[in-house]
Formats: sequence, structure tokens, C-alpha cells
Amino acid sequence: MERNTLLIVMVAAGAALCWWPVIMPPNLDLAIPVWKNPLILLGLITALATALSNRGAGRLISASILGVFAGICCGFRLWWPTDCNEVLTIGLLTLVSTPVSVLAVAAGVALRESKIVQKNRRLLWGAFFSSFAFAPTLVGLTPLLLTRRR
Repeated sequence: MERNTLLIVMVAAGAALCWWPVIMPPNLDLAIPVWKNPLILLGLITALATALSNRGAGRLISASILGVFAGICCGFRLWWPTDCNEVLTIGLLTLVSTPVSVLAVAAGVALRESKIVQKNRRLLWGAFFSSFAFAPTLVGLTPLLLTRRR
């Protein structure tokens, strides 16, 4: 598989999965406001993928936006919220994620042209995989962490 195609698929999957820890009904209620965590992960995943790709910034924006929409739809399909305000809040945050994706791609393009990426390519791949794996790991560990909290 070509590197750019892999990055596009991983951005779409990462954008989809970053919302699941927020949507899960017994979530961890992290100290940071609940809407900032997915947006931070979305920005990291998209910016690092753009910096690592050779071309296709428009495709990465599209993959990020479609991934957010698919992740929220699938998340609500799996864990339907009990509060109607929660649906509206996360629905509005879907719209907010579009400029975050655009800004992240712009930062990634600027980073791609710098000497940092050319010298530290492995470090950026490690940061990309770590930010990609954070949300699925948090989803998997949430039940364990909730039982230990009580």
C-alpha cells in the first residue's frame, strides 16, 4: 500500500475513533472539558499525517471531516446518549472540527517543508502512531479504570 493512501485511511479511522471515549456512556470525565480531547487528537493526527505525506492535503482534509462524521454516527449507534443536550453539543462539535482539520493540515504543510521532518522522520511516525492509538486504547481501558476508581 502506498504511504499516502495509508495515511489517508489512518486519518479517517483516527478521526472517527477519537470521539468514542467522549460518546461512551460510562466515560472517564477527564478534567479537560470533554470537547477538547477529541479536537486535540484530531488536530494531532491530521497535522502529523500531513507532515508525513508527500502530497494530498485536500484528501487528508476530506478524510478527517468524513472520519469525524462517521465516528460520531457510529458512536451514537453503539452508545445512544441519555441526554438530548449531549447530542446537540457533540453535533455542533462536528461542525467545529472542520476548521480544526483545515488548520491542522495547514500546520502540517508548513511542518512538511521544514527541516524538522526531514531529520526526524521516525520521531514523527512515532508521534503519529501514538496519537492514533490513544483513543482506541482509552476506549479499551475505560471499564477497567472505572472499576478501579470506585
